[in-house]
Amino acid sequence: MGKINILKAGYSGKTGQTYGVEKKDRFIVKAIPFSHTPHNDSQNKAKNKFIGLNRIAAAIVKKFWPYLELSDKNMYRNNALTKAWKVALEGNEFLLENLKRVILDTGTLKIIENNFSYETFDYSYTIKDNEPLPEGHEQYIYASVVTNNFVTKLDVSAKGQIATLISSLGVVNFAFIQVYAFKARKYKDKWYLSGLSITEKKYLIVVDGIFYMSRWQWNVKPFIKDGILYMSSQDATIKNAVWHLYK
Repeated sequence: MGKINILKAGYSGKTGQTYGVEKKDRFIVKAIPFSHTPHNDSQNKAKNKFIGLNRIAAAIVKKFWPYLELSDKNMYRNNALTKAWKVALEGNEFLLENLKRVILDTGTLKIIENNFSYETFDYSYTIKDNEPLPEGHEQYIYASVVTNNFVTKLDVSAKGQIATLISSLGVVNFAFIQVYAFKARKYKDKWYLSGLSITEKKYLIVVDGIFYMSRWQWNVKPFIKDGILYMSSQDATIKNAVWHLYK
């Protein structure tokens, strides 16, 4: 509770979102810092959803800003895109598939996996647009490889109807990756986004000799009791001393 000194027109202690301090017959008033820390489960979920979309937006604006038809006069570019795509935050959690609410999936932009090595984690993808591009029209494709934490491992912006993603995942400290792509096509001096395409989740199950059981697609989830691992015959069998798993 704050104490107001009427004669000196000041106060000490907390009052509203401020607090006063009496020092050498003078009163100093300061604002109470605003806490960004979530205070409950609902706020924590909202924060995590925002972080996911904002991470995606931060990568996109670096290479695709000229084709987004947005302004950065009042805020950073990643925040401007997050605000424009806020409808993608609806629901209990943010998923990459939520981008379908803001970018139309025309079915013409195809993501082709040329190579993916589960040993070295090298990969190669080709993104191709099968929709004819009218003569004299401009088009750019944005393509990206992201982790389950929405961290961008590699992204490109390519002019025309073909884009490629070729690299290695490097240190793998995430559960899966997805590749997504969309295009911007110019029509009457304005850019329009469309053609969203997203791959299925590619789980990285064995990393550095460790088998991550939670990333496997089980028919019946295994469990451990008294130090013994129990698995369903629908998922595994042993033949010639070799353990075989089935998806």
